[in-house]
Amino acid sequence: MSVEAFYDGLAPHYHLVYEDWEGAVERQGAALDALLRAFCGDRELEILDCACGIGTQALGLAAHGHRVTGSDISAAALERAGVEAAGRGLDIRFLRADFRELAIDGDFDAVLAFDNALPHLLDPADLPRALHAMHARIRPGGLLVTSIRDYDEALRERPRLAAQELPGPPRRVVVRLHEWDDDAPTYTARFLVAVEEEQGWTLHEHATRYRAVTRRELEGALAATGYTDLRWHDGFHQPVVTARS
Repeated sequence: MSVEAFYDGLAPHYHLVYEDWEGAVERQGAALDALLRAFCGDRELEILDCACGIGTQALGLAAHGHRVTGSDISAAALERAGVEAAGRGLDIRFLRADFRELAIDGDFDAVLAFDNALPHLLDPADLPRALHAMHARIRPGGLLVTSIRDYDEALRERPRLAAQELPGPPRRVVVRLHEWDDDAPTYTARFLVAVEEEQGWTLHEHATRYRAVTRRELEGALAATGYTDLRWHDGFHQPVVTARS
């Protein structure tokens, strides 16, 4: 149940968990472009999306004129992201890298780690390790932007199930099962995606592990790693925090 294997398997179906993935690329690109320009100046930026997946944020930011590098631990996700970028005529460099190390040449105005990527780090010691690796890639005064699930609420409620029917096409049902460990902030997430096709319904199942990282823990790790000017932002699909290098 490695993170790499999870995203390798999910790569062909990742867009199906969104009601409108193309729309999400555009909306997130516009929202992040506005946020980054507000902090870094109204100019084209050098951006590293170090958990880029199939490109949801990287594609949107490149469409707004930024010079984007995307990295990820999943080779299959990177291959899919490259196909998506080529189909849009976007020049994005994609590299395979674990964000706990980020063995990537160059530095950047901003580094992104979106879509609940950091909570994949089950060992608490890996969180500051990853934040330090990101810090090393950010130019002085540059920005880290990351999003996590609202785990302050999730730890209180410990929800077991989330399900929705998406009209498509193709019509599909997306189910997220959260199997929480007893007396621990960790859980297994199972993604069940049922897709209606001509011959009937096809079911895709993918599972991974998460550790609930609260705002307080993330703030503490950011401060201890040398980040300053921490700010939380509303208006995104998940809580977003920015921090200066």
